[in-house]
Amino acid sequence: MGTLVGGPGKAMPRGYASSTASGFAMPKTLKPRPKPEDMRPLFLYWADVTEACLAQIASVETKAEVRQLLKEHMKVDQPDELRAEVLTDMHYHNYSFCVSRSFPPEKTSTLLSIMKIVLEDAVRLRLDPEDAFGLFQEWLLKHAVERPPRSVGIFSFDDVTSIVEYAANSFFRHYRLYMYAFTTKCDVFLRVGEPLGGAMPPLRDPVPVTLDCEVDPATQPELAHIFRPSEQETAEAEMRRIRSKQEPEDEKAALIKQRVEEGVKKLMEQFEEKLRAQDEKFQAMLSS
Repeated sequence: MGTLVGGPGKAMPRGYASSTASGFAMPKTLKPRPKPEDMRPLFLYWADVTEACLAQIASVETKAEVRQLLKEHMKVDQPDELRAEVLTDMHYHNYSFCVSRSFPPEKTSTLLSIMKIVLEDAVRLRLDPEDAFGLFQEWLLKHAVERPPRSVGIFSFDDVTSIVEYAANSFFRHYRLYMYAFTTKCDVFLRVGEPLGGAMPPLRDPVPVTLDCEVDPATQPELAHIFRPSEQETAEAEMRRIRSKQEPEDEKAALIKQRVEEGVKKLMEQFEEKLRAQDEKFQAMLSS
């Protein structure tokens, strides 16, 4: 039994398996496609833009050139023109914030990649604002404490505070607009067929108009231009509204900043405590 028969008049050596059985091809085993999060690096500095790319961006002078280079290096390849513009604007404002804070290249590269990943996962997983903010905090703290191999100390405590405040006042303030722009929509059009095969229905007798049918002309959209306030009245009303909101807004901004600082400090303490517990557990395992 040194050979196996592979067909009429043909023999195959022992140990060779045919890819067919009874005339049918054997299906190939397909490997599962990796998830996007499995293909990402552990840490995000230099993940999308390198130090040479940032030097090239810093060398240009106009906003249009900066936007174009960010679009190329951040790989903005959205087929929809509106989505591409929104994404490029987000990267440009993130880069401008890094410049205003005088961040070195590694911090700028890390923040650009963090915001990119947060938006991608928020759209892909349809996250609520709270869950998206939690994902943002997780990536930020992963680059804020020097505890390899779990985290690296790219950002300082002051950096984390300023980044959280910036993200809360920019990306997360307009979070639902980002979700609307990047969520795929399906429009359904309904068309009602003509009744009676297109024949004209019989006419009905007119209905008498009574006093109950009378309406206020100021509420009718066709007459809105007659009752519209003048430009002077509109300007005066807007000034009154701005003056009434100016002081509460200042107090609200100060309160938000205080809560952001307290929240970041609490998160850092929790993260440090978690790492300390993991270190103690590891040391106990080694000593035993």
